[in-house]
Amino acid sequence: MKYTFFQKAQIYGIKLMAKIHWKQTDSLTGDDDVILKELFKNDYYIIATRRGNYFTTLGIAFGNFMLTGKWGFYSHVLMNLEDEVKTDNDYRFIEATGKGTHYSSYSGVFTGVDAVALIKPKHMPIEEWTAALDKMKEFLGVPYDNLFDLKNSTEINCVELIRLALEKTPHYSERFSEFERMISKTKKLTPDMFARCSDFEVIYSVKR
Repeated sequence: MKYTFFQKAQIYGIKLMAKIHWKQTDSLTGDDDVILKELFKNDYYIIATRRGNYFTTLGIAFGNFMLTGKWGFYSHVLMNLEDEVKTDNDYRFIEATGKGTHYSSYSGVFTGVDAVALIKPKHMPIEEWTAALDKMKEFLGVPYDNLFDLKNSTEINCVELIRLALEKTPHYSERFSEFERMISKTKKLTPDMFARCSDFEVIYSVKR
């Protein structure tokens, strides 16, 4: 994809900010890991996470404030894939990061994380989860969208990946009408919108 000079400068700035972080003072505990792993064995979730020691987390929080009038908290979203888990190596997640859309391990996702929310769309049966996850897999290898352009699916970021997967859901426009209203109003999408939208419910959360 060809970028304008301004877009190149914007991408450079975003990548530079992503490298700025400081010593982590809080993180998930071993007890938190036990609870989360048990939950992932039994169900699928949209997972919102936060790393409070990264400058980009502050940037996303401020961006959420500019869009909605409320400070953001979470900085990333992803989904878990496997419910047939016998060892820690069996936990599998799919996410869009600076590396593009890819699979991740449990440690790859949660090391250094200080907050997690497990979110579910209301009244979503297992068949629809399966369809959504199958849709997500179609985007494996797609480059990351540093410009946060919801109209461009040739590059996608974490929030766009979840939305594209959910669009596979039957009667999407009706079932996620409030979610789409929020997006239409702001022209953007942030991780906190999943946690705060009435079309979803937070099943479990932990903050350290």
